[in-house]
Amino acid sequence: MEYPNTHLEKTDLSEIAKLEEENSKQIKKIKNLEMQIKLGGNLAKELERQKSLAIEAQEEVKKSIQYSSRIQGAMLPISLPEDLTIATIWKPLNVVGGDFYVIKDLGETILIAVIDCTGHGVPGALLSTLTGSIFDRLIHDDNVSTAGEYLTSAHNLISNMLGQHLDSKAKSNDGFDGSICLVHKKTKSLTFAGARSSIFLLQNNGEPLELKGNRKSVGGSRTPRDYPFDTHELNLGDQIVVMLTDGIMDVMSEEPNLTLFGKDKLLNILSLWNDKDPDRIINNVQVALDNHRGTQPFRDDMTLVAFRLN
Repeated sequence: MEYPNTHLEKTDLSEIAKLEEENSKQIKKIKNLEMQIKLGGNLAKELERQKSLAIEAQEEVKKSIQYSSRIQGAMLPISLPEDLTIATIWKPLNVVGGDFYVIKDLGETILIAVIDCTGHGVPGALLSTLTGSIFDRLIHDDNVSTAGEYLTSAHNLISNMLGQHLDSKAKSNDGFDGSICLVHKKTKSLTFAGARSSIFLLQNNGEPLELKGNRKSVGGSRTPRDYPFDTHELNLGDQIVVMLTDGIMDVMSEEPNLTLFGKDKLLNILSLWNDKDPDRIINNVQVALDNHRGTQPFRDDMTLVAFRLN
């Protein structure tokens, strides 16, 4: 009679248990891998969904800004006074911007304003819309008649609207730099006021003359309420006036010698091509800017208005 080899059976059972345990571990690993694959697939789908949402949101923002650009463009003058020959450059840096200009026939006088609001892009465009509405209001204000009064009144209105002088801790310095010209038709004279801005008169002798404004901005807590902006008067005749924002002179050249376009280059262009044609002046300034910057991108909104009496 044979007796069972219990040691062998125990060994076999032990090996089987180990194999079953190892098999169970492998099954768990497989399940974990399957779960990770499933989660990875879900994650990939979620990432793709989020990407699609981001693209849709980006497209909506892009469409909104483009629509805003049409609105801002519509705010610019459409019909121009017959008494003037006018040419303009208006180039927002980011589709919309803080620069704009006003040309309004008021009967005996013509108002021309070139304005550079704080910032560019959407914030600048919002402030330019506010400032544009302020000018519409001031044009119909019988208490405002001189170029300096336009800037002083605009300063007070912006300060009130933005609460810039409510207390000594006000830190808002939003507002604008810019210039105002009033052309007086009968006398063929011009009055001018500037807020950290100059205009250039192309004299009959071919030399451009810079007329400087006050060294204060319109709006902001740094400019006192009721600040009296100076009004300058001069004989205009058939001379050309050039008004611009600082984005023109801030155009940068290519590396390695980074230099600003600057006032000297602008004055040189104006003096070389003074043939009493505002369109020619605009074209030559644009060509000079493009030659100066090469492949460098623009850095700011740009506006230039050149005009003369007919």
